[in-house]
Amino acid sequence: MAYDPEQRRRALADFMAQEELEPKDWCRTSGLSPGALWPFMASRTHSLGDDTYEALAVGASLKLKRPVTAAEIRGEIGLRMVPIRSYVGAGAEIIILAEDEPPIDWTAAPPGMELYEATEVRGRSMTPLYHDGDRLFHRRLEEDPSRFRGEIVVAQVRDGKRFVKLLERGTKRNRFTLSSVNPAFEPLVDQLLDWVGPIEWVHKKSR
Repeated sequence: MAYDPEQRRRALADFMAQEELEPKDWCRTSGLSPGALWPFMASRTHSLGDDTYEALAVGASLKLKRPVTAAEIRGEIGLRMVPIRSYVGAGAEIIILAEDEPPIDWTAAPPGMELYEATEVRGRSMTPLYHDGDRLFHRRLEEDPSRFRGEIVVAQVRDGKRFVKLLERGTKRNRFTLSSVNPAFEPLVDQLLDWVGPIEWVHKKSR
């Protein structure tokens, strides 16, 4: 694809607006002169050098407290990093980190899923469908869970626990049975749910 300076300017402006970065402060944190971005953003120059983008990525990582790549700043798709703050434990229960704990890891979000949650699979509770190290992308939908009967979902039950389970009809009205993928784990019958999150992308761990 041919180099498009206007696309790069839009991507840079969008990144600054989305992350609420002030140009001079960002440049200082990146080890650049405070006005380093002005000539390019004002169309006085045709491009920014690769070393400038790399410096900006370092500065953005420090400011935002998450990994940022030069490719993300340039607006290249699918390279935004999101934190992994939960994992699937025994019985397919999701263990959620406390707010003051650092993320388990960071992972690149698929295109369009930059605001989704990412949950890491640990152990064998999800075999044979998901395996240790796989990463599940999902979002919360506070609507009728029955829409997702027959699907594997992230389910938030009324007592506060969260699971990755097969969603099935319960024996009582507005209640649901949550079945494990691994038959070694007993189903949870007649659960009240606060919300469900369909799993929309799985990043398989390399084996």
